[in-house]
Amino acid sequence: MNTAHNAVTSSLEDRIIAKIKASGPIGIDDYMTACLSDAASGYYQHHDPFGVAGDFITAPEISGLFGEMCGFYLAHMFDLAKANSDAGMAGGELVELGPGRGTLMRDMHHVWQKLMPQMAEMPVNFVETSPALRTVQSATLKPVTPIWHDAVDTLPQTPIFGIANEFFDALPITQLVWRADSKNEVGQSGGWHHRLVGLVNDWPEMRQSTGTGADLSIERLGFVDGPRLDDVALAMHHTVLPAAPCDGSIAECCLAGDKILAQLAVRIAHHGGAMLIIDYGRDGNGQDSLQAVANHQPVDVFHAPGAADLSHWVDFAALQRSAAANGCRLIGPVEQGSFLMNVGLKTRAEQAGNNADPDMRRALLAAIDRLTNPAQMGAVFKVALLVPQGRGIPPGFEG
Repeated sequence: MNTAHNAVTSSLEDRIIAKIKASGPIGIDDYMTACLSDAASGYYQHHDPFGVAGDFITAPEISGLFGEMCGFYLAHMFDLAKANSDAGMAGGELVELGPGRGTLMRDMHHVWQKLMPQMAEMPVNFVETSPALRTVQSATLKPVTPIWHDAVDTLPQTPIFGIANEFFDALPITQLVWRADSKNEVGQSGGWHHRLVGLVNDWPEMRQSTGTGADLSIERLGFVDGPRLDDVALAMHHTVLPAAPCDGSIAECCLAGDKILAQLAVRIAHHGGAMLIIDYGRDGNGQDSLQAVANHQPVDVFHAPGAADLSHWVDFAALQRSAAANGCRLIGPVEQGSFLMNVGLKTRAEQAGNNADPDMRRALLAAIDRLTNPAQMGAVFKVALLVPQGRGIPPGFEG
């Protein structure tokens, strides 16, 4: 990492510490927002984190066949929507949330140009806040010019067909921690507290390394307990709280993800459309899943704020509840590997392999293995589909 970026990162950490000293601990959601989206030093704001030279590789960067299959699938959903529309579906626009370099939309667009010209002519909407990535996306998608949005709420009020690949995992989360010795106003033991980011100076490993037992009192960012939740706050989080917590149990929720899913659902319920949601996650909430990655390696979540990617496992069950509450269905999730194979990836890969030299064929097989093998991305990544209320299970989601 270069010296200039280190200086920017240090500046962000200093500002976070100064804010905590002035006003007290901050929420994990506020910490994530600062690390990822701070205008001056946020992780996504000023550099391209994707690919071998970045910090991680997403599925569209592994193989263009991933984008092709997503494009085929959305073309099928568009065809179904037209066929099932009593009055004939008028118009429609394309949407991608968190489009990275624009690689996925480019590959899908190639499919639509050949198989679904009506989709290829639709406006392309990107929900993207990073100036650096907007520049990359513009170059990748030429000659198509995307329409950029800072948030989902400005997307058009029309039928929308699109995708969110590794988008929901980067939205800010909140966490609660159970403390067995916490007492309420009537003396009952056990209670949930907000888990916050504050300043800690308990570094026993450093005191031991000096051999003096001296208190070095070096402040650093770390997790601290916040206020105990009252009944109103507990009611807001009841769907993610485990039935029998033990001391230190953590519950996690992503209110930002629920809100964005609701905004998408309202549009699709009223106007029609379909959205593929692909991310690593679970069908239901687990415990603490907050994680950080830098240079393709896991690091501490407080490592160099602004220089590492922060993410969490998506709670698909929570997204399903949000969809149902706003007039839609979220079908799935199913494992990415089974989804891709069920919608024809193997056949498409064989076709591509027939026209490849031996080195290209080996690279193709390695990419397909990485996308579908349960030991790699095939099981941990899940696929879900947001559609209007109705019956039936579309291809790829059977069983």
